[in-house]
Amino acid sequence: MSNTEVPRSMVAPAVGSIVCLIAWLVFILYFALYWSNDFSVFQNVIVTVVSLIITGLVIGLVWIVWGATHSWKFGEWKQ
Repeated sequence: MSNTEVPRSMVAPAVGSIVCLIAWLVFILYFALYWSNDFSVFQNVIVTVVSLIITGLVIGLVWIVWGATHSWKFGEWKQ
C-alpha cells in the first residue's frame, strides 16, 4: 500500500464523520429557522456551541474506536 492510498477500512469512519457533520448542519438550520426565536442571542450561541461540541465528541469517538480496532494494521506491530 502506498502512502497516498486510503485503506478500505477507513472509509466507514470517514463516511460516518461526514454524516455527523451533515446532521449537525441540518440541526443548526432547523434550529435557526424554527426554534431560535424563543431564545436570546446568548442562548442561541450556547445551543450552537454545545451541539458542535457534542458532534465533535461523536466524531472523535468514532475515530477512537476505529483506531483502537485497526491500530495493529498501521502501528509498530505490523509484520
